[in-house]
Amino acid sequence: MAVKVVAIAAAKGGSGKTTIVLSLAVRAMQDGKHVALFDLNGDQGDLTKWWLMRRQPMNPRVLDVEDISRDVAALRASERCDWLFLDTPPLELDVIENAIMESDAVIIPCRPGFFDVDSVVPVVEIAKRRQKPYAFLLTAVDSKMPKVTDSAMSALVNDGPIMATRIRYLQPYIQSVVRGKSAAEIDKACQTEMDHLWAEVQRLAADAKPSFTAVRGS
Repeated sequence: MAVKVVAIAAAKGGSGKTTIVLSLAVRAMQDGKHVALFDLNGDQGDLTKWWLMRRQPMNPRVLDVEDISRDVAALRASERCDWLFLDTPPLELDVIENAIMESDAVIIPCRPGFFDVDSVVPVVEIAKRRQKPYAFLLTAVDSKMPKVTDSAMSALVNDGPIMATRIRYLQPYIQSVVRGKSAAEIDKACQTEMDHLWAEVQRLAADAKPSFTAVRGS
């Protein structure tokens, strides 16, 4: 199986990118997949901190990154893993574009707030320009505020597909990053959510066209 590369990208901070990356990494591992992670958010490095608290396992494993394009190409050629998830920084559109360019698919996490929804445009434009399949993932969804969620969905649907899975505003997602675990490992109530998200991510990545890097490295 060729390595599947997925970028989790948002131009605005606080959208839940790292939480989504680590949650997907653990869920893929539970499925018997070998998972690699790139922590591209050098200023915070929360994904790396999470991995260190997890006692630096080989699966999922955070890898050092010197050059995104070269390192992704090397990983594709080596076939040392089944999935690679890229945790991108906010605001740094050059880094985000490089990550998207090397990816098979893009997940754009977005909280259901006006400024959050408004901030997706730069990432959507990059994904379209690079001809990468992408989808929005609503995060920190409060079941007590359905109108806010509906309003966000009504706005997002004009810019692209929205995943059926919603990440609820629950303590396990907040705690997971600082405990070296995924939310589903802390609270089994989150497992079904992750099962659904993992299924959607696999379908999204399956729709991807082979990238230039993948063809070159094959």
